[in-house]
Amino acid sequence: MGTPNPNYGTGVFRRRLHWRATEGLVAVALEDSNHGFRLRLRHDGSRIVAVDAEPVRFPFTTCPEAVRNAQQIVDLPLADAAALRERLPQPSNCTHLIDMALLAAAHAGDVGTERFYDIAVADERDGVTHARIECDGRLVHDWAIRAHVIEAPAELAGKPAMRGFYAWAAQTFSGMPFEAAQVLQRGYFVAQARRWSYEPIEQNPARTDGMPIGACYSYNTGAVERALRIKGSVRDYSKSSERLLQFADAP
Repeated sequence: MGTPNPNYGTGVFRRRLHWRATEGLVAVALEDSNHGFRLRLRHDGSRIVAVDAEPVRFPFTTCPEAVRNAQQIVDLPLADAAALRERLPQPSNCTHLIDMALLAAAHAGDVGTERFYDIAVADERDGVTHARIECDGRLVHDWAIRAHVIEAPAELAGKPAMRGFYAWAAQTFSGMPFEAAQVLQRGYFVAQARRWSYEPIEQNPARTDGMPIGACYSYNTGAVERALRIKGSVRDYSKSSERLLQFADAP
């Protein structure tokens, strides 16, 4: 499980996500303190014809192996979200590539459109975490969360920010605010990694993390036994959000 991060409480988890839809192509790029990915989904207007996924920065040596499994959605209809999810089961795929592929498929028809999401999840202070997301520079959601339950704004008080999130969010939001809520919730989940330090990495392979088997590809049987941490894969963007996505050309 690592050891408590001595700097936790002084920083901010940041994530940036960018998607752009052009004729026959949706490109998505994502970067945060623990990950950097690019994905290009090609389509013919109704079906997926190719998925090109590129892990740029990732926590475990086994993560790139999950790329091949993203090909399972090739030839599926863009509009059949349930079928896409069924072909991308969590235990044999990268969580972040799943999210990016589903996002790309959802926006295949939005030719000429692009969107930037910026997520900031402050370290917990006095039991409360503040999580916010902007879309193209405009604030969409700003939540105060205690023990994984939203306290503010008042209209969302008592709603879970972890298990059970999707059910209430789908009934509460629609369109871009719903998409932004899902992106923020995923960022909030990943932000919990800031609580821990995994140095020295040689003493903290994936199998020591205590994660459930099948949580993702690298935590699944057959990979978790081999998954070693990569030195330098974790970065702190608390005070340098402008550096996010600089690893990529335009997505």
